[in-house]
Formats: sequence, C-alpha cells, structure tokens
Amino acid sequence: MKSRIRQNRAARWLAHVEQWRQSGMSKAAYCTAHGLDFSSFRYWLRKSRSATVDVPALPPAIVPLPFTLAAKAPSIGLLVGNRYALDVPADFDEGTLTRLLSVLEPRC
Repeated sequence: MKSRIRQNRAARWLAHVEQWRQSGMSKAAYCTAHGLDFSSFRYWLRKSRSATVDVPALPPAIVPLPFTLAAKAPSIGLLVGNRYALDVPADFDEGTLTRLLSVLEPRC
C-alpha cells in the first residue's frame, strides 16, 4: 500500500514538473500559482532529472503514425568487401567518400 501511495505522489509531482516545463513560468511563480511548496518542487525537479524515479510505466500501445513515402534521391549502391554496403547519394563529396573507403578497405 505504501509503495502505491509513493508512486501516486511521484506521478503527481512529476506531472507538475512537466507542466512547469511547458508553462514558461519561473519555478517560484508556478509553485505560487498552483499552491506548491517550493522546496518540495525543487526536490522533485532534481528527481525528475535522475533515472532513479520509480513511476509506473504506461502499458505499451500501438499508436498509428502518419506515413508517406518520400521520393528517394538518386544514389549509387556500393559494396566494400563482404562487410559493408553503402548507399552513396549521386551528389556525394568525392573527398569524403575517398576518406571513408580508405578507412573501410583495410578492414575487409
């Protein structure tokens, strides 16, 4: 039961931290406007920056994303040995490609 209370408290404070980040307000102004203790807010702000905050994760969900195929720019397929396949754009920089190949070829 205590861990659930802690999780709820953490979720509530971290939601305030996120709302503050999006608000554009100063920390003190946000705390005053929402009736929050400033030192507690700073504590949770520090916690939000660490990876140790134990907030229950939302269950995974499939989210539809808009997708359109972009026209592919002309390119040249290049195999280097049996290890590397490069897709080089038609407007490549010759010096850069030369340097890249000089690094990859000895490794094949």
